[in-house]
Amino acid sequence: MKKRKDQGEFNFSVFWHNFTRVFSRLFFLPLILGLLLGGYRNYTVQKNYRPIYEMYSVYRIFAGQSGSIDLNSRGHYLDTNAASNLAASYPYLMNSDSTRRYLQEHYGTATLPAAVSCSAHATLLTLNSNGTTPQRTIDALHMAADVFPKAGVKILGPFQLELFEEGPEPSAPINPPHLLRTTAKWALIGLALGLALIALMAALRKTVHNSEDLRELLNVPCLGLLPLVRFKARTGSNHSVLLTNSHLDESFTEAIRSIRFELLRELEQHPLQVLMVNSTSPNEGKSTISANLALALAEQGYRVILVDCDLRKQSLKELFGITEPSRGIVELIASNNMDVESALLQIEGSRLRLLCGDKLAAQPLNFLSSPRLQALMDHLREMADFILIDTPPSGLLSDAVSLCDWVDGALYVVRQDFVSRSAILNSAYSLHSMDIRLVGCVLNRALRSTSASGYGYAGYKGYGYGYGYGYGYGKRKYGSREPQQKERNTDSRSIRYKK
Repeated sequence: MKKRKDQGEFNFSVFWHNFTRVFSRLFFLPLILGLLLGGYRNYTVQKNYRPIYEMYSVYRIFAGQSGSIDLNSRGHYLDTNAASNLAASYPYLMNSDSTRRYLQEHYGTATLPAAVSCSAHATLLTLNSNGTTPQRTIDALHMAADVFPKAGVKILGPFQLELFEEGPEPSAPINPPHLLRTTAKWALIGLALGLALIALMAALRKTVHNSEDLRELLNVPCLGLLPLVRFKARTGSNHSVLLTNSHLDESFTEAIRSIRFELLRELEQHPLQVLMVNSTSPNEGKSTISANLALALAEQGYRVILVDCDLRKQSLKELFGITEPSRGIVELIASNNMDVESALLQIEGSRLRLLCGDKLAAQPLNFLSSPRLQALMDHLREMADFILIDTPPSGLLSDAVSLCDWVDGALYVVRQDFVSRSAILNSAYSLHSMDIRLVGCVLNRALRSTSASGYGYAGYKGYGYGYGYGYGYGKRKYGSREPQQKERNTDSRSIRYKK
């Protein structure tokens, strides 16, 4: 027997399946986050961007009022500490009241149009200007060079600044915004966040991925897995998912026959005649499975009647390609003529007969709870070995629960990675509340990558056969026929009942 997996064990194939499934639906989420973050960052950078232009000038320091530059002159200031002293005093001198008054008198402003800093290198003094426009940067540098000697006279006495080197006039900012690089960076961050959200949603998906998940959730036998069916374009227009379709993939037909085998094996221990096929939500494939299982049982020689009890949306006639008018449950119960035999549609090439009408019911519960339904079911029991009933999903409607009084058991269909585990559990509990025996379950549209046993046909053995809800089975059996004696055929895929 296969070793049970630890529930806390990380299964990468399941995670990747969930990730690709969520990504296929929300692929736009990373793109939107990337565009939003990249666009927002681009906007904020442009909005808050302030260009900075830079220019510098280097000066020599000379004492006295003359402009003599004779290095041998005693008036030349030879103290190498003068430049450093002036640089250290620069912030205080430029913010003094006298400096402000001078700027106001000569330039019409009390402050420099750009920031100017001062630094010293030996006997050289460097003024560096940083402004938001080239002109402001140039003007600030020249104004600082003009007013600084007048402001520093109180500290060093009279001195002059002689231009030693002047940098080029600024033509481009020193802090370009790099919009493309910034936008791309934040767009990638948005993409990563979107993918992380999708990965989180994939990790939190609590759905059924394989037969072991299904058995552990419902504690009933998993009768089999049905693979996802894909038709090739060259197969023509016949795309019906029925055993009668010769273009149907062999893996599907063999899986249906395997489910038939496992169902009949279950019925050896708990015989029943009327089986309800149900699911949690629409689009899980219960109608397709009920039709194919009915065909598979009829293929073994049993008399089988398939009843469409989805009175809100009958689909079995369309599935079998039947267009002729017919009467179903609605017509039979509403009329005085309970001629069930004439209402049955014979499926060509099979012992299967179909009870499906053309009328829908606005209030299906009125028909499903009608006392005439029991009489109809009694007629059907006398005419068939097995009766399969296709019902509406029990997770959405109470129609299937109303049928529990007229059936012997239920087969539950679960589509892989489609409905949450809690929804499946609640739906199954609604059936259990009516004391209906859940014979087994089928995992539909299974992918090999996430199915514990692949598609396998005999590989479903060991997935908990003999398990039930654990509540006990007190359900009485309807119908006049006693369970017939059974014998096994040498063919491992079939169980024949003695007629």
